[in-house]
Amino acid sequence: MSLRGTVALLLFLACLSQLTLAADSIRGARRKGRRLESRGGKNMSVHKGLFKTKSKAQCLWVARGEDNYTMTVTCKRGDEDGFSCKYTAKPATCTEYGSNPLGYWKQIAKSVRRQKKLCADPRALIRAGMCKRAPLDAHFKLIETSQEKPPTEKTPTTTNTTRRCTERTDHSEVAKEMCGDSWASLCAFVFTIIQSGDC
Repeated sequence: MSLRGTVALLLFLACLSQLTLAADSIRGARRKGRRLESRGGKNMSVHKGLFKTKSKAQCLWVARGEDNYTMTVTCKRGDEDGFSCKYTAKPATCTEYGSNPLGYWKQIAKSVRRQKKLCADPRALIRAGMCKRAPLDAHFKLIETSQEKPPTEKTPTTTNTTRRCTERTDHSEVAKEMCGDSWASLCAFVFTIIQSGDC
């Protein structure tokens, strides 16, 4: 084998090993179910999940914080306007959270999926089963909601008028949340391509 062939083979093997290491780290982060971000010198824990409601709305929940967590829930059904809300809790007030935080977040994810009046009932709490005897602060309570209802009547449009998108949607924040900082630019590009038809 020539020198060029040997160098090319070594470069190929080095790239292949880097790709497998990156894939393993991505799988590990998904299994772990959370990641830490550095913001302003503080480590902020982020937990998230996706689910579908019974009314076929796609929902995303993201909980961020250290001691006091804020969970944002955003739901959208097809082309209709969606709704979003914020919940807050202090999981550390639950003694079981300290010994099994991953179990706590799994139970919270299950509780969010099972909420019957998600973002609507301020009295309904998102609870982790392991924290039954914990203070109310350990459970997520609704603090803010913004429900946008789709218009009931559609205005007639003329056939000569075409709909144009006047503003571009910035997908960078969603890309950072879904893909991480290292893949954010590629994910933002893909989101832009996928959602270019919708405004």
